[in-house]
Amino acid sequence: MPKRSASATPGEENKDGPLPQYSELAIRTNIGILEYSRTCQAAASGMAAGILGLTGVSGFLFYVICVLVQAAVWELKAGLDWRTFFLDRTLSVGHSIVGGLFTYILFWVFLYGMVHVY
Repeated sequence: MPKRSASATPGEENKDGPLPQYSELAIRTNIGILEYSRTCQAAASGMAAGILGLTGVSGFLFYVICVLVQAAVWELKAGLDWRTFFLDRTLSVGHSIVGGLFTYILFWVFLYGMVHVY
């Protein structure tokens, strides 16, 4: 995951010191990687939920747990210094959570039907 640039331009300061500058390309790359990993995680956890036969609320709780585990992995991978890689801390949990949910439901229902219905 590329780090973003956090150097300050001479003359730009606030009360806490120089304002950081960010590399737009690095931020976009990091968000793209996060999106890709969220989609893969949603597909894998949806397959697991379908094969395990989870239904109803237990299936959705499984998705929430998987999202939180993935966010914790991203935090640990970033060395708990999220400012180096993202503009906002909530990106590791909240980014593409709805799109991931749709992918999760697709794989969950498909594998549940293949394993437990047919």
